[in-house]
Amino acid sequence: MASIRGFARRAAAGFATASALVLALASTSCGGSGGDNYAAKPMVLVEYLYVDRALVPSFPTGVQALPRNAQIVFSFSEIVDPKSVNDQTIAIRYGTQFQTVPKGSFQVSGSRVIFDPTVTQQGTPNPFGLEPVTQYNVELPSQGEANDVVRNLDNDPLLNSFFSSFTTAAGFLRELDPPSIVRIYFNPDQNSLTKQVPGNAIMAMEFDEPMDPSTFALAVGTAVTATDGLDVRYSDLPDPNVNQANSVENVPIPGSISWDAAAKTFFFVPVFSFGDKKYTFGVQVFQTLKDLAGNPLINPRSFGPYVCDGTGKVTGKILAESFGTSTDNDTSVTSADWGFAVTGDLTGTPITSRRAYIAGYQIAQNTGAGQYNPIVDPLTGFLLNNYIANIQPPTNQGRRVMWACDDIEMGANGSVTTISWGPDSNATFAASYPDVELRLGFQKSNSLSLSTTFTSNFLGTPLICYKGSYAVAQAANVGNEYTPAPNTVPYAQMQPLLLTGYVNWPAPTSFFDWDQGDPNVDHDSVMLLDANVAEGNTFQQIRGWFGVTAPNSGVLLGGFPLRRMYATFGEDSPNPQSNFVAGIINPEPSWTDNAFTITKRVSFAQCRFYTPSASDPAGNAYPPPYSTQTTFGVKSNYEDAILTPALQSGGAQVLVEYQGAMGVDTTSNRTKANPALASTPFTTSVDDCDGYPYIRWRITLTSNLISNTVARLSSIVIPIERLP
Repeated sequence: MASIRGFARRAAAGFATASALVLALASTSCGGSGGDNYAAKPMVLVEYLYVDRALVPSFPTGVQALPRNAQIVFSFSEIVDPKSVNDQTIAIRYGTQFQTVPKGSFQVSGSRVIFDPTVTQQGTPNPFGLEPVTQYNVELPSQGEANDVVRNLDNDPLLNSFFSSFTTAAGFLRELDPPSIVRIYFNPDQNSLTKQVPGNAIMAMEFDEPMDPSTFALAVGTAVTATDGLDVRYSDLPDPNVNQANSVENVPIPGSISWDAAAKTFFFVPVFSFGDKKYTFGVQVFQTLKDLAGNPLINPRSFGPYVCDGTGKVTGKILAESFGTSTDNDTSVTSADWGFAVTGDLTGTPITSRRAYIAGYQIAQNTGAGQYNPIVDPLTGFLLNNYIANIQPPTNQGRRVMWACDDIEMGANGSVTTISWGPDSNATFAASYPDVELRLGFQKSNSLSLSTTFTSNFLGTPLICYKGSYAVAQAANVGNEYTPAPNTVPYAQMQPLLLTGYVNWPAPTSFFDWDQGDPNVDHDSVMLLDANVAEGNTFQQIRGWFGVTAPNSGVLLGGFPLRRMYATFGEDSPNPQSNFVAGIINPEPSWTDNAFTITKRVSFAQCRFYTPSASDPAGNAYPPPYSTQTTFGVKSNYEDAILTPALQSGGAQVLVEYQGAMGVDTTSNRTKANPALASTPFTTSVDDCDGYPYIRWRITLTSNLISNTVARLSSIVIPIERLP
């Protein structure tokens, strides 16, 4: 059958740019004026460096932990025209699809261009520089690849393209000068005569250098802890006093921290105010506060006492959770560690990984049939022409392949952190492929049978999880990863598929979050792997399986899905097209062995609904049970949650969502909204819940798989103001 015989003539393709600096020249440029022709040096990139603030080269190409405030130097063979330098001609990108442009600015100095991430193009400071623990791609297009390229003063274009990548660290360049706090002041100012602080003021703390916001942890308990960086609280004074009379003595003032663009001035914004009475309070800053290089504050000290002038707004309520008890934990949803491992901390679940193997022998055993064939798609190369004549399409067109993977094969939710292919006979040839692009996404109709273009299969935009070159090492045996079940297929053609070794594709630079759908429903989620690979110098034989009723029968298995599609490099439609007369099916009922490492990095915490008390200020009555901390009922105006710490270290992430309800199911112990009454969906805007008497929050904790940092919180506070 032609579709079987043609296996060795097919492969798939992918886009990538070389990550090494290419200095070979295809042509020269000419410069000059007044009718004279002078041979000029060609306009090429000759050096690419990561440097410190003194422009001293400090880090190797491809660095995996570049400080966030390091600079990048591009040196060219000729003086650069500053007008030709922009974020398109020197494209530094990050994010899910590597489409996000970082803050930063280019400075042109003769033949050098310096990218400084700590100053924006508008000249404003950006001391935090690049995003923490993030993959960045750097690409300079050459003449012919883009309309806009770097040029010299004679308008000669860049002749060689360039591609590289790096990963940032969680922190910054090291320096040894410790920071100092300069002063504390208020806006509006203290009264010039009485020195009293306006009740609705904001407190500002000025430092002599940029500070690390993640160290500004507010003290929230009755006693200061070793991890607190700042304590703002009402004073414990000799009794009797106004603080004692209003039950705020030695109570922290709830608030949030923000900072200016230069990160030298930090602001404490009280949740409500400093008070509607003449309360006395003090401020302590601790050595826990650090600058961006990690140096502790050299002059920790106390400020105050300050006296409020009593003109602030009336204090509302707060819903505070410090994870010391599980009273408000909705255990039916929470998968994160709610104060069990570390009392007082909400911690994401440990990062754990498993392997999902999808092998041809398994499909053969499930169907009781099938034909084994070695396949070269998508890892083909020009040396294949020495073994097979007149390959169609020609190998120089590269290959592109798409596979469809079912939820019962992929298993439970997690992030795809490794993608692997199974070599025929567990052997590989030394090979280099210059351009590879790997995409992952979901099949829009949850079908294993592919539609007839690559893009039409994807639900939305797929994730580009790798773009670059790929080198395969030679190995006589890559080793078996697991022991398969005995082969029950009654013919020898399936025996080679019992080999279980796998070879990894390049490590993903972005991770795809696999979602199996409803775990109780099979076949309701399908993942797509799309490998686009340019021609290499040799080729690989890959373990393949084709869905026929018996070896070489040519009779297709009835109803087996068309789950593999192939084309040439960069093509969107199958190549060749299906031709049943010629025996070509594309997409086809076939498979080549794939394996995926799936890593669990996301966990959840959800609280039970907070309730009003028996009645609210509007006179509405509410049935039990009641939460210990209560709302103002329909008079509740909710404010955004205050998280401690406000920023996650190591690139971990925390997302807070809210749900409001008019009532709860009284039998659910505050874990379900009353379906007969109105409620909101979970939303990232707490304002959507205003006026709803019941509210709960849900926190998504996402660990960072580059730094292996697990997300962590020590408290969440939701302030509530009373509506008129």
